[in-house]
Amino acid sequence: MEIRVLRYYLTVCREGTMSRAAEVLHVTQPTLSRQIADLERELGCTLLHRGSRRVVPTEQGLYLQRRAEEIVALAEQTEADFSQSDDIVEGDVHIGGGESQGVLAIAKCIRSFREQYPQVRFHLHSGNAEETIGRLERGLDDFSILISYPDISKYAHLRFKPTDAWGVIMRKDDPLAQKEVIQPSDLRNQPLIVSRQALETGALDMWFETSVNKLNVVATYNLVFNAVMLAREGVGYVCSLENLAMVGEGTDLVFRLLYPPVISVIDLVWKHNQVFSKAAQLFLENVRASDVLA
Repeated sequence: MEIRVLRYYLTVCREGTMSRAAEVLHVTQPTLSRQIADLERELGCTLLHRGSRRVVPTEQGLYLQRRAEEIVALAEQTEADFSQSDDIVEGDVHIGGGESQGVLAIAKCIRSFREQYPQVRFHLHSGNAEETIGRLERGLDDFSILISYPDISKYAHLRFKPTDAWGVIMRKDDPLAQKEVIQPSDLRNQPLIVSRQALETGALDMWFETSVNKLNVVATYNLVFNAVMLAREGVGYVCSLENLAMVGEGTDLVFRLLYPPVISVIDLVWKHNQVFSKAAQLFLENVRASDVLA
């Protein structure tokens, strides 16, 4: 498979018709159709349902679309790395991670780094630990921000000073909102909305003194914004890290810390023996020299 043809295929998926995709790519429609047909023959499957008005990816086509996006992104990142001048630091640094106070530490490093190297661009990708690690392993991200990751020794890492404290987001008119802190007995029989990562890692099991999976988990989430919508409708109590959602004055929600406290550490990680671009290497040196590390 050629990168050029994968770009053609992604454009067809995005535009929905061969004619519009051909216009965007500045090629003739017969040329584009032939390239896609050759790709289907190469892979031995039908990639597109061809209707009278639109083309839609098949199941195999959707799989190729996802993989092609990764391949093309990695190719573009590699091309950008090789295009950098020896004298001028420019290019892209890719960082993945979940919602965390660690992003604030990274933000401080990015601000100071760009004062010295303004031509470097940063790309942040939000996701849970599984997705973030997957992108790191495939080379799509240079670094990941991980929260109390159990297998941290598998990666080179730096620990941030900030930590994340767990608590509960709930409606302001909820009876538990009158409490200053939330204890395990307050939640054991309540409907809970819990991050999938917390369920997978057992981050709250010791606090509850039982597996959270055995409790009344009515919904899970990977990013807290949508979970907050459920809390607003009274679906349940969102177990979340602090300072990730708009709560308090001016909203109909409140955040209460757990007691005994549950604290998660935050690490910036990268693969052992990672070969960085010049921009990413200098950024790592900038982080090492910063005051955000523990």
